[in-house]
Amino acid sequence: MKKFFINKYFLIVLGIGLFFVLWYLIYVIAGQKQAIFPSPLETFKQMWVYLGEGYTYKSIWGSFKRMLIGFSVASIIAIIIGMIVGNFTKLKYVFNPTVIALKAIPTAALTFLFLVLAGLKNAPIFIVILIVGPIVYEATVAGYSNIDDYVLKAARVDGASWISTNVRVKFPLALPTISLGMISSFALAFKIEIMAEVISGSSSYGLGRAIRVAYVNSDNGMVPTFAFALIAIIFMLLVTLLLDILKKVLKLKA
Repeated sequence: MKKFFINKYFLIVLGIGLFFVLWYLIYVIAGQKQAIFPSPLETFKQMWVYLGEGYTYKSIWGSFKRMLIGFSVASIIAIIIGMIVGNFTKLKYVFNPTVIALKAIPTAALTFLFLVLAGLKNAPIFIVILIVGPIVYEATVAGYSNIDDYVLKAARVDGASWISTNVRVKFPLALPTISLGMISSFALAFKIEIMAEVISGSSSYGLGRAIRVAYVNSDNGMVPTFAFALIAIIFMLLVTLLLDILKKVLKLKA
């Protein structure tokens, strides 16, 4: 019995249950007014309605596609710069101020900046690039910094060239750490994408746009808004579950 209650899957279900209990309590405290805080039951009903519509899946794919573009571009640039800094560590002092600045700038401010520079459709992509880039960069630098010196010395003794050492030794050894950084920032990138769509007023298919339109046009209080938000949360939970499995695999390899 004790093993059952400390089983992680039981605890996950318990956590989900507590979340909905808290949601219901807030709904009751708010005076059961849909315009303030909707009922969990009404939200679920509306969510199932939306899940039967093609618009919802176009919105999910629109957000996911833009997030993937931004995430891929950010990862490629960050890994290249991280590899350079990993080989020439003094360059950290050159890049660190920019990385710190990017991590400190409020995301909302960046959204308005790129609205002007890139337009409604592309602004969220650039936001994802600037948020994910520093995380993957730091993971890449950390991966190179953690390589055992004895391994590098052995490669030099074997006559490996600088390029060969990087391709066959350094990068493969740093890859688990880089991958963990990418995995950790993946779910964050999706959240940032949706938030940027809401703030920017993007007119393209996306969950952020769906949430904003539901809020503006709803004649049923906050129920439609919460329903789309719940769809986004469930999708992110599924993605996070897959990423956690990948993390475990990578940690074992590391």
